Amino acid sequence: MKIAATESGANRELEGTVSRQGRAWMLDVIAFHHEFEVFLSTSRGLIDLRDRAVRIWDSQEGTVRDYLSLLTVSGPETWSVSCDDDNLVDWYRVLMATHLTPTRALQSPATLRRGLPALGWHATEARRVSRGRELLTLAERHLSSSAIERLLPRFGWGHKGWLDQDDLEGALVKMRSLDRRAFRDCQDLVPVVEDAFEVFEAATRKPDHVLLTLAS
Repeated sequence: MKIAATESGANRELEGTVSRQGRAWMLDVIAFHHEFEVFLSTSRGLIDLRDRAVRIWDSQEGTVRDYLSLLTVSGPETWSVSCDDDNLVDWYRVLMATHLTPTRALQSPATLRRGLPALGWHATEARRVSRGRELLTLAERHLSSSAIERLLPRFGWGHKGWLDQDDLEGALVKMRSLDRRAFRDCQDLVPVVEDAFEVFEAATRKPDHVLLTLAS
């Protein structure tokens, strides 16, 4: 999608992958949730799940370290003192680390969220594509009801950051249909929308994954 001439693709590719606004990965949702459920259902249950989270926490692999550096979780010292359901959300988020593939991140998500309504998007749609869905809804979609019952009271809201393939395809369709004349008074949105289009298009190349983002 090209609306107008912008900076070089090489520079944008680099800045999109390691963005000041955050980082992004493609998450293999099936493999991840299967692993989480397996550990949760073993005879040792929470102990096995905690031990797996600690091993991941201690990993030196680059993608794992990049992801963990952006998480706000209590960490192994707390987990060793209280190995109980209060740590399930921490472990859910940590176990994602080994199922991630780095991808491009939005360069200006806040500008995208504020700007899309000026181009005819509903504010709710703009907020979703720029900030993502609540992480709780990802768990609800893929985990068993018994696992969700244990996670739900501890999850809470405000942990946004994932988009599924329907979200991505829907955003791309709307961006393709944008009237170029809408940008006459919004020239600053041209590179922002082009960047978002490229990010979402790249994410659709892994159709069995979801796009996961975290702010830095």
